[in-house]
Amino acid sequence: MKKAGVASIFIPGILLAWYVKTGRLDNFDEYYKAKMIFPDSGLVETIEDGDTFDLRSGARVRMLGVDSPARGKEGYEQAGEFLEKLIKDKKVWLEYDRYQNDKYGRILAWVWINCESKPKFKDPFYMHLTGNRSREGLIENPKGCEKGKLVNEKMVDGGFAKTVKYKGRGPLKYEERIEGR
Repeated sequence: MKKAGVASIFIPGILLAWYVKTGRLDNFDEYYKAKMIFPDSGLVETIEDGDTFDLRSGARVRMLGVDSPARGKEGYEQAGEFLEKLIKDKKVWLEYDRYQNDKYGRILAWVWINCESKPKFKDPFYMHLTGNRSREGLIENPKGCEKGKLVNEKMVDGGFAKTVKYKGRGPLKYEERIEGR
């Protein structure tokens, strides 16, 4: 399977920007229906490190709210191996939050496994109220994934990643849930 390069991320981004600017994309619901850009699920093909992986579709996913050791740092290989055991060749469900991609073109998501059915996730902008106010974070698993596991949380619980607060940004859906683990 071909790996996603800059062009495979950049070109859909330009097209999406054009659609938004020209008014051909009337609301964010249509934006998230663009499954090619933001898939709701996929099969994991390769593990990049303890917080980044590729889907068979070519999409590169970076887990929200966590950070694993960088290449060359202590724990790097163990984090990647742990993540591989958790999700390699498995179906994952991707839940989006107020930030959906990063400067490297990776999709940012909460990653769920072992869901009973298609999860019913809260809207990506669920946390945002008005101005700089936000809702309280989520603690419970989403409907359809009550018995499932939040992979981001499993990485922290296993000691393979630490929680991250994004400075100058609003809180994320499960930030409180995994914080201080």
